[in-house]
Amino acid sequence: MKNAYKLLEANDKRTICKMKKASCEFICLDKEFGAKQILDVIAFVNGVHHKYKRVNMPIYFHFSRVEIIDKLSYVIMECICYMLIKDYHHAVSISWAPKNNILTQGVFSSPLAILNTDIARAPKKYLDKFEYEIFRYHYRKVITEDKKETNYLGKLQQDIYNFLSTFYIEEDCKDDIVEMIGEIVGNAGEHAKSQCLLDIDVTTDHSKSVESVVQNGNYYGINIVILNFSDILFGDGVKNRIENDDLNSDQRYIFLKQAYTFHSEHFSEQYTYEDFCNIASIQHKISGATHKGKAGGRGLTTLIKSLQEKSDSDNCYLLSGKRIVYFQKELLQYDDAEWLGFNKEKDFLSNIPDSIVAQECIVNFPGTAYNLNFILKREDGISNESYST
Repeated sequence: MKNAYKLLEANDKRTICKMKKASCEFICLDKEFGAKQILDVIAFVNGVHHKYKRVNMPIYFHFSRVEIIDKLSYVIMECICYMLIKDYHHAVSISWAPKNNILTQGVFSSPLAILNTDIARAPKKYLDKFEYEIFRYHYRKVITEDKKETNYLGKLQQDIYNFLSTFYIEEDCKDDIVEMIGEIVGNAGEHAKSQCLLDIDVTTDHSKSVESVVQNGNYYGINIVILNFSDILFGDGVKNRIENDDLNSDQRYIFLKQAYTFHSEHFSEQYTYEDFCNIASIQHKISGATHKGKAGGRGLTTLIKSLQEKSDSDNCYLLSGKRIVYFQKELLQYDDAEWLGFNKEKDFLSNIPDSIVAQECIVNFPGTAYNLNFILKREDGISNESYST
């Protein structure tokens, strides 16, 4: 995928590795797979490429039975494997036994499953499945900016609607999902000038257990990742305006400048300049904001909140660079002037976000990635599996 190599450059730590029997092996016995394990994988790959610059040896990844933290974690692993095969011409194998979870069940239809088979035949199948697949519970597409056709977004949204229509999902939920994805994908190419990866999985239907008591109703996990690799981070548009003193063009920007003056007095290790730029970039009618509401649209956060309110549970966040913005349902509240507070006070201009909103990630992600999980009650049908709360 275009610019995926930037993930290695942005995380330049490397570990010492040795080639044995003409291959290199990464072994991890951790019980979970998330940011720490991704960072370890990147350090291993950097170590291999530093020591064996001109050798395209097979690379083997070995994991134990793992709990995958979220969908984005294994999709980033997919990107690393894609890069190793496509750009560095390694044969790659991965052996692991992920636990079944409603938020990460898509790993079982992931291209990674191909790399657990015959290593000699896997590369082409892996690349093909990584770039495009619509099959049963899985929708995957790499969207290339310079190959976009007229009305590509409308066609993409129709494809997604058709995919979701095979499931017992309420009509307004489907509409929200399609519009939300259109908002993100439509702006990703314009903002980052890079390819955009879209991955959707819909789980098999589940029942819900609370303290071992099965509840009425059946549920789907709707799990979505959208990402791009780029030197341009999510908040860079607002950051450039601040640094070029370009916040005086109209009343909206004058208020943003006042907000920056207040917020900057509260910057710390927990709440940073980058966090302010990210949150400002989501605000309504702020240029440099890649996800502001368009004419006729409802805006990204409005769509996310709408889905959250229909969900039994959710896990939604944005990652750009080393900073995360969590979309907490109860904090997605606008004031009368349509500023999104990200705090209980519903006040962006003179209150900083609640501490749960802005977090650090140990992996430096070059570009922007969304992890969007929704557990939605299905309209009809019989449950096959269960999940617990």
